[in-house]
Amino acid sequence: MEIRTIECQDDGSFIVNKNVDANDNRQLCVPDDMGNRHRVMIQEWIDEGNTPEPYVEPEIPYQDKRIQAYGRIGDQLDMQYKDLVNGTTVWKDHIAKVKSDIPKEI
Repeated sequence: MEIRTIECQDDGSFIVNKNVDANDNRQLCVPDDMGNRHRVMIQEWIDEGNTPEPYVEPEIPYQDKRIQAYGRIGDQLDMQYKDLVNGTTVWKDHIAKVKSDIPKEI
């Protein structure tokens, strides 16, 4: 196996040769276990002076952030009902705050 690139993963494993060539979809996921022959090869590659790419937390799309911030649908319906009964705007205020705190990405 020829190692061209190594990318660290959040669980300590490694992705070898990720997206090296658009026509080559071969990549290998290697656990951080020195009993694994590919992990030994990775260590040799590192010992030769190469540096693996660090793990980068993926960006969560604003839509997913908003879905989480809006809360469960049952809670939203409860807010709407209470607004209707009490003449308040708790639900509209909640939605406006979520949209303000988590703006659309352009």
